[in-house]
Amino acid sequence: MNYFSPRNAILVLSTALTAVAVPAYAGDGPFNSVYVAANRSQYTGRGCPIGIIYTGNINFVSPHPRGLVFNYHWERSDGAKGPEHVVRPSPNQHSLVVRENWRIGAAGKHYDASATLFVNSGNTHIAQPSPTVSVTCR
Repeated sequence: MNYFSPRNAILVLSTALTAVAVPAYAGDGPFNSVYVAANRSQYTGRGCPIGIIYTGNINFVSPHPRGLVFNYHWERSDGAKGPEHVVRPSPNQHSLVVRENWRIGAAGKHYDASATLFVNSGNTHIAQPSPTVSVTCR
């Protein structure tokens, strides 16, 4: 009996990828999924402060409800909360990419930096955290 087939390989690969980047799913709401990533996983050096760019991908169900309105904002691990943005996607829009830029670091300090994207519409509320970025400034 052959236990390693192409179908099993795809299942193993998809399971491994899911463990790396787990999206938030909205269930019955207007969002299909929300992903958050960072442009780096770590930094060690003297060039502080450094820039970290967090990117959020908000994917809508297709077709999404006509007249969809939602809001989003970012919250950083240092407690800072960004402004609330109100979005009215067009009927043909399938996704929205949003970014949060953070300059962080001072000589002799270490930080574990992350940002959480909050997406809200009606009774649907999603909080999707980013991976943690380890920053060590010398």
